[in-house]
Amino acid sequence: MKAGFYEIDITPRVGVPLCGFGPFLNRYSVGVRDILKARAAAFQLGKSKAVIISCDLIGLSAELVIHIKKRISAETDLSPENIMLHCTHTHSGPNTGNYLGWGK
Repeated sequence: MKAGFYEIDITPRVGVPLCGFGPFLNRYSVGVRDILKARAAAFQLGKSKAVIISCDLIGLSAELVIHIKKRISAETDLSPENIMLHCTHTHSGPNTGNYLGWGK
């Protein structure tokens, strides 16, 4: 079995509306205490390959998940079925799940 790991900073700019702790509260980031990251773990066993990606976000919309999987699949030899996306569900990040009233 082969495995590889990667992480990248996905912290948005200061001033982004935050998603969590109540809708329509107009919460905006005023600084960065902890950076947000996306972490990937890739595995290969023979010809089988899979990637798991964990993001420090509240969630991802179905449309965004489809878009991400298609883009990864187009740039690699992975099929979308072998790509899994996961979120840590932070309430101090941007609205990436298209939740109404919870920041843009």
